[in-house]
Amino acid sequence: MAAMLTGVSAGTVALILLAGFAGHLLHPRVLPAALTAHRTVPAPLIWPVAVAVGALEGVLGAVTGYALLAGRPRALTLGATGSALLFVAYALYGLYVLRTRPSGRGRRGDRVAGAENRAVPCGCSADDTPMSGWVAGRAAALALASVTASAGAGSAIASHGVHVALVGLSSVTFAVLLWSLPAAMADPERSVAG
Repeated sequence: MAAMLTGVSAGTVALILLAGFAGHLLHPRVLPAALTAHRTVPAPLIWPVAVAVGALEGVLGAVTGYALLAGRPRALTLGATGSALLFVAYALYGLYVLRTRPSGRGRRGDRVAGAENRAVPCGCSADDTPMSGWVAGRAAALALASVTASAGAGSAIASHGVHVALVGLSSVTFAVLLWSLPAAMADPERSVAG
């Protein structure tokens, strides 16, 4: 059972990172636009940061996926540990953006006159999913999955036969669910200016 959990965690992390990398390649302006809206990165560094983040996702996703498929426990430990650090950074960054960006609501949830009512985009996909607690929560869940994959790298590599098929199918399922979570949980009425 531990081998299955570790394998599913590693597969899910690899697929999410590779999907993020592909999204950054296909829609190269989404992350820089989100970073501009977040106002956390100086303007001259927005594009270099966006390119570095996309490349890091691609490398970590490729290393983790390759290590899982090729049976390389050390490479899996390395890729999963790097992924855990990246996802922890994403979760903390998401929380920081949520705390520092005006939400357009007062202490009791009343609308504040003149406050910005439109939520900022998360920058993690091609659509306009707003930055939310769900984005930070997804990153935290993926950090935990990465730690699980790193801690049990040896057992994940040892699984064979039907376990590989189950790990693959489960990884795809969890990756799709986690990828879709923030967009599915977005509240369109909160992000509409009004």
